[in-house]
Amino acid sequence: MAVSEQRRREVIDALRRGTVPYDGLDLLAVGLDRFEAATNAELDTVGAGGSVFKAVRGEYGSGKTFFSRWLVERARQRGFASGEMQISETETPLHRLETVYRRVVENLTTAEYPASAFRDVIDGWLFTLEQDAIVAGADANDEPALSAAVESLLNKRLALIARSTPAFATALR
Repeated sequence: MAVSEQRRREVIDALRRGTVPYDGLDLLAVGLDRFEAATNAELDTVGAGGSVFKAVRGEYGSGKTFFSRWLVERARQRGFASGEMQISETETPLHRLETVYRRVVENLTTAEYPASAFRDVIDGWLFTLEQDAIVAGADANDEPALSAAVESLLNKRLALIARSTPAFATALR
């Protein structure tokens, strides 16, 4: 497999700093074959509208960060957004859910937007709403009618979100 000079440099520079690279982990992954089928099935579940929670626990130096970034890289290759954060007693305690959520959103990434992708994800969702309204019959040239159709569709979709997370639905409005 041919590896570009830039990709080689990024991986080697990260290793030189003593950190796990954010990309190119497939070049270094050894012994993760046994997890591949399970993670593929979990990504398939999420891609079909389901949900999966994955917590990685282990001793210092056991490969937790490597595994989680390997999984994130695989998810990004499938078009998923991901957010990484470290639980810590001082900066991100697990019992402070608003802090945990904020850290995940601050670190949200996609393949197209490798840093702080939250705004781009929301913009993309809103653009899709407009496209869906047009496909459903709204006239793209009639701005008031299109706005009303988008608002109606927005309310329908946010109603589903509001059942489980009303504050998030309110924030999106």
